[in-house]
Amino acid sequence: ANEHQHAAGTAGNHEALGRLMRREATKLKFNQADEKISVSDGAEWIRKQLEAKLPMLDGKILDFYHLSEHIWSAANTCFNQGSQQAKDFATEVLHITKHEGPTALLTRLMDERKKYRSKGKRKSLKEVIQYIARRFEMCDYPKFIERGWQIGSGPTEAFCKTLTTRLKGSGMRWDSPNAEGIMALAAMDQSGQWQTYWNLQNALAA
Repeated sequence: ANEHQHAAGTAGNHEALGRLMRREATKLKFNQADEKISVSDGAEWIRKQLEAKLPMLDGKILDFYHLSEHIWSAANTCFNQGSQQAKDFATEVLHITKHEGPTALLTRLMDERKKYRSKGKRKSLKEVIQYIARRFEMCDYPKFIERGWQIGSGPTEAFCKTLTTRLKGSGMRWDSPNAEGIMALAAMDQSGQWQTYWNLQNALAA
């Protein structure tokens, strides 16, 4: 696993990204893979594009790091920021998340919410409960781990930063076509296709 990586980028909107995902999936014969999963931050627009453009997915996973951020935010609201109590609570809840699944996770958070009268603490826990409930099927981490699926998008996040580095230099300004061109070159390099592409271009020009 993780022997190959394929990058693609667009300066377009969510619809353009959806079309790009579909095109790249077709190019890679993605539908023929034994297991097809996505790991994302759970944003609604991403979920809609995945459902519309990649209906062949076997599973959609909420990036564990993004979920952890929401848990830690609630922990720091309910207890003192950075306190041992906040750390203990977040650690316990994340252990439940990873090893017991979304039903046990929601039960633990709802039980915790009942302990408070503070509107701020109750609101914080309600928000994270709703966040998880809306992405319930994306939070079945015990099943994902059992199947050997990655639950974190750290490598992809780093990949995205690398892909756009050339566009974000100090004082740089790009129009959409040139931004697309630069990202295409960066994606080709990050995908390990640079030499293959230019060898083909040289052969065609000969």
